[in-house]
Order: sequence, then C-alpha cells, then structure tokens
Amino acid sequence: MNLLIFDVDGTLCEINKSVDKELEEVLQFISRKDIIALASGKPFGYLAGFCRQLGLPDAVIIGENGGTLMYNATFPPKNYYKVEVSPEVKNILSAIKNNYESEFKSRIWFQPNEVILTVFPIDIKDISLIHSMANRFKNDFLDIYCHADSADFVPKGFDKGTAIDEFLKNRSFDRSDIYVFGDGENDIPMFRKSDNIITIGNEALFRNFNSIKLDSIEELKGYLKLYLASRN
Repeated sequence: MNLLIFDVDGTLCEINKSVDKELEEVLQFISRKDIIALASGKPFGYLAGFCRQLGLPDAVIIGENGGTLMYNATFPPKNYYKVEVSPEVKNILSAIKNNYESEFKSRIWFQPNEVILTVFPIDIKDISLIHSMANRFKNDFLDIYCHADSADFVPKGFDKGTAIDEFLKNRSFDRSDIYVFGDGENDIPMFRKSDNIITIGNEALFRNFNSIKLDSIEELKGYLKLYLASRN
C-alpha cells in the first residue's frame, strides 16, 4: 500500500474550480488500493465536503497547512488532531487580524480557521496590497505564505510535513511508499518526507528538487493514469 498526498488548489484543480471528472474517477480507483490524503491551507470543514464530493470519504485530511489532521472526511471528525498554539502567538495573530480589519474594513474576508490566520481580498485586485501588508508582519514566530488569492500566517513549529509525521506514527510507510504532489512554497515541507516528488508548474521554485516536473493539471491526470495502470 502506498500513501499519495495532494495539495488542492493549483494541484488537483484551479482556484475555485471543480476537479476534472476523469481525474476524479482516477483518484477513486487509486483509493481502492492506496491511501489518499489532501494537504491544504483550507480548514477541515471545507476539505471534508471537498472529499465527499470527490467520492473519497476515507481520505486523510491535513488542513490549515498542517495545523489540523483528520483521518477521514466524516463530519464532525471521528479522529482529530490539532496543533496547540501558545497564547503569545495567538495574541500576535489577533493583532495582525486587527490591523487588517482597520486597514481594509469590509474589503477582506478571514477564512474560518482554528489554528492559522488566512486573509482573502474580496476583490482580487487588492491581492498585492494584502501581500504587501503581510510582509510587514514578518517575525520569528510565524511563517507567511502569499498565495495567488490570499495570505496565510502560520505559527512556526508545524507545517504540512509535520502533519505527515503525525499521521505516520505507528504506521509502516517507507519514503519510497509515499508520493507527494504540490505546486506551492507551502508544499515544500512535505516534499522532504518522500522519495517520490511530483511538482505542478512553478519550475523556478522547485528547480533544486529531484522531482517529476509536470506543467499542468492535465499532465497530472496523465501521470496518475500511468500510476494506476502500474498498480493493477
């Protein structure tokens, strides 16, 4: 049995778009033999619904860039792991949120997270301003990820890679049994957990990784078809 871990936006689908039907079917076939996990900056509730719509109710869900971990897509979760954040860092996140609210008022939306802080502009034209303000809050307590549509403020000490470590406790997977798929900077920590790295786009960011480099989600679908054929 292998473990296949996928980022969502930019990897399985474009932002705010559905997963290609053929890709959806391929994932369902793979899940009959292997474990599929999703690892995203999105919260559990969003990802649980996403998995059920994909027909993957048993998928492992890593949410909030590794801040939460659920062992299937049931709602509410039956097994649930959440990173504990210190009061000091919670206060820093609260102060950042207050600064954004003062600056942008109704022009932003905060993703309903449990651990991290995620800021979206209501109008995508404001995304550069969101990113510019995020850079003002760089400190020793947070990792900041600026995405095409948002900014994540993630307490240091956890990431998608540490969530994989938590899932692998008491499970016997070798690095060669793990396949990791991603397209962004926040996916890099989980690349370090696998001998099978598959990147989608963003070639400059991933140039130093010994990875299979794909240019598009369409190419990912082709790769997974070949993978599925090799497992039959």
